[in-house]
Amino acid sequence: MEVSKLNSHNNNKYNSLILDFTISIKTSKLTKTSHYTDYQQKLYDEVKRLKEVEGYGYRRISYILYEKGFRSIRTDSILKNNYIYSIYKKGKVREQRINRDYETKIDNINVYQCF
Repeated sequence: MEVSKLNSHNNNKYNSLILDFTISIKTSKLTKTSHYTDYQQKLYDEVKRLKEVEGYGYRRISYILYEKGFRSIRTDSILKNNYIYSIYKKGKVREQRINRDYETKIDNINVYQCF
């Protein structure tokens, strides 16, 4: 709006315009977001696929992962259904925390003319 006012009043009396503004950006992606090991990420991706795409319950997922050779990360034991639930739930919380969106804000917009 201010640029059109400048153009209508001062035809060809200036060489350029300076646009001055403040932009505020907030993001959660500037910190290290990959705290999972490759094995943990692979395990979570497989649990998520079996739960969301295939529609299996936690007990069935436990059996499938046992057949594929997946084991517990710390104790190398069988992945039980409560452990599958924990992997899925905490992974979803982690994804939401990493991928949350913030609103970008632009303030103090000023236009100056240079002669």
